[in-house]
Amino acid sequence: MDSLVHDVRNPLNALAINVEILHEKLSRSGGGEVPSAQAKNLQAMREQIRRVNTMLGDFARFLAPAPGAPAVLSLSAVVREVIAILGHASRRARVRVAVDVPEGLAAVEAMDPSALGFLVLVPVLRAIERTPEEGPVRVAVRDEGTRVVLHVQDGGREEGDETEVEQALAAAARESGAELHVRGSQLRLSFRAGQGPA
Repeated sequence: MDSLVHDVRNPLNALAINVEILHEKLSRSGGGEVPSAQAKNLQAMREQIRRVNTMLGDFARFLAPAPGAPAVLSLSAVVREVIAILGHASRRARVRVAVDVPEGLAAVEAMDPSALGFLVLVPVLRAIERTPEEGPVRVAVRDEGTRVVLHVQDGGREEGDETEVEQALAAAARESGAELHVRGSQLRLSFRAGQGPA
């Protein structure tokens, strides 16, 4: 992840530098002031560069959290973070995501934070990709006693062959001690409830 972030940030930094060089050139040719139309374009480019840089940092922290992460992870917090990260994907797909996630529900103890992030990200992204335009995706987290469960319902077809994404998700769930059940548009991912603060 560090290598990927570095590789993406290099051209991003180059873009930022070139925007400032362009600003200086326009300013010199305009007698010390950038014409208003170009100034608006330059400002829009700066804002988009900052936006991509922020998204990249958020995504990197999400998939590769800093050492010393808590032993008990909040499934509620991870789901809300995934929804925020996938906001652009859902808007681009014109899919409505309804979220029902209570505060403070914990997942399994001693789970790798990046593994939990992957296990939450993939079902939500799968649901967005399966749902037709204007269709609903429903994401909920429920406390079921000794289990904490992620429910994802999409607007796609009810039945179909198992996809490679679902096979990879099933393998990751097994490795992490989670239980996965997929039936068409319904996906259920269950974790042992953690002990202690979430």
